[in-house]
Amino acid sequence: MNNKDVTEFVIDCLTDTSNKDKQAALNQWLRESEDNRLLYAELKQLWEAAAAVPPVPFDSEQGWNELLLVIAADTPVKRMFPWKTVAAAVLLLLLGTGIWWWQTTAVRWTTYIAHTADRDSLSLPDGSLVYLKPGTSLKYKQPFSDRTVVLLSGEAYFDVMKAAEHIFLVQAGDATVRVLGTAFNVRIEQNRTEVIVFEGKISLQQNGQNLVLSSGDGNKGTADAASGEILHPQGDYSNQCVWATDDLLFENEEAVHVAKVIADYYKIPALKIPENLKHKRITLHLHNTPAEQAMEILATVLDE
Repeated sequence: MNNKDVTEFVIDCLTDTSNKDKQAALNQWLRESEDNRLLYAELKQLWEAAAAVPPVPFDSEQGWNELLLVIAADTPVKRMFPWKTVAAAVLLLLLGTGIWWWQTTAVRWTTYIAHTADRDSLSLPDGSLVYLKPGTSLKYKQPFSDRTVVLLSGEAYFDVMKAAEHIFLVQAGDATVRVLGTAFNVRIEQNRTEVIVFEGKISLQQNGQNLVLSSGDGNKGTADAASGEILHPQGDYSNQCVWATDDLLFENEEAVHVAKVIADYYKIPALKIPENLKHKRITLHLHNTPAEQAMEILATVLDE
């Protein structure tokens, strides 16, 4: 029997367990070889898993043709049937109902490298957005059902699409960031991974340790692969990722500090603040504000 005939024979026997002739033929076939017994176990497992699959109309002839192409492309092995390849393709044959369901689960990795001079952006298959600093690289699986991204190098800001039943994972070195839906920044540098949360809550994990971070003060965590420790430095890191958010927020900050952050963000020479105003406390919020307008707003706040 060829691959198709064998599979149909086994599925037919699984479908009609009350037929003594079919069961006798199945038992005889199972006694013939170890390969037959292994094949039967794999097909039975797939058959039982099919019970949870909703009926989907399928062109059986086309499905077999595509499956046989996958089998033909597999490297020849000692076994008569490359059934591990078949199982990887998840072939569920619901012959009893006349419905066949076949889904390819072959996984491929997509690698993305930011080449722009300023910042780059990437939309993931689930709708999540990623902003990347120049030279940053990451990869993710296709299909994106497990919502896992591997940060290979650099720094990336994630704005994750909420999906209550699907965790979003970012793997960076030995550290893993787990979220449901939030906005956070991840930077990997040598043996250290740094995470800053801007919205929602995340879990930073490494070597069995777990640190939960929320937006606000103390929203930064670092995982050191060399020491194996997760650190939780305290401070205000609200403006550390303005390169991605274009959102500058200062609450009761000294003018000299505000001026420095603004100059760094707009890549302009250091702003000169009068000596008597350097320690003046100001509150200021700039979002997607042009540089010239930002300077005018800062001057107005200083004169108040």
